[in-house]
Amino acid sequence: MNQKTTILDTITTYIADQKNFPVLNPDAVALQKEITGKDPDAAKIRKLIQTDPTLTGEILKMANSPYYKGLGEISTIKEAALRLGQDTLFSLVVASLHKQNFTSKTPLIKKLQARLWNHSLSCAIGTQWLARHLKFTDLLSKAFIAGLLHDMGKLCLLSALEKMMASENTGNTLTPVVVEKILDTLHDKQGFLLLKQWHLPDIYCTIARDHHAQEYDMSDMLLVMVRLANMVCGKIETGNPSEDISYIMSTSEADSLGIKETDIALLEIALEDAGEKLSAMR
Repeated sequence: MNQKTTILDTITTYIADQKNFPVLNPDAVALQKEITGKDPDAAKIRKLIQTDPTLTGEILKMANSPYYKGLGEISTIKEAALRLGQDTLFSLVVASLHKQNFTSKTPLIKKLQARLWNHSLSCAIGTQWLARHLKFTDLLSKAFIAGLLHDMGKLCLLSALEKMMASENTGNTLTPVVVEKILDTLHDKQGFLLLKQWHLPDIYCTIARDHHAQEYDMSDMLLVMVRLANMVCGKIETGNPSEDISYIMSTSEADSLGIKETDIALLEIALEDAGEKLSAMR
């Protein structure tokens, strides 16, 4: 058995132990369940938010961010909900709930978690922008959450890798190159399993599993938008603004959505302009 197989077998064993999955506290589970349900109860959600001081602080911080400068100070969750709007409020809550799992003290893992969090937030904003731009109003409330959670398999893997790095048997074999390969190879499957573990609706679990799949359901517009947003975010993250976007325009995702080059350009601008919102969620 070669070294690569041994490493993959080892990390699969770590993940097979349910204790190695990132977890949410009971209050977070109740909030997430209400937000991702069929008919979220806004009043109930506001009450649940107020039981969590950290979450309350995050939302009030967002409602009073420089983005809303000049509109007056917000001091209650009810006022914040009116200012932010229901979709933004729900998106912020889900982002805050999941941010708690990005807390490694291992330098390499911490760096990769920060990169993952930034990419996830960008993809969430990009997917939401596409839903609004393409007038998929029925998917607008789900778009941010779908984009935010599509790569959570990497979070699961990073949690297991951190434990492996502390092991004398495997720690030295986990070079940055090997870690990147593990993340790329296993994150789709592990994302599906993790979101199932978190009892999220099937629509989000499927996106975690299929956002890189060669064969996928092209009629699932939420999945298609996440896939396209993921590509655009990946292009932006290369740091080369002049990079050719012809490869994006030639994809089945662009074709399914009827996307034009001007739409991609507008999406890139929207992601750049979203810096204020992103920094409030970081």
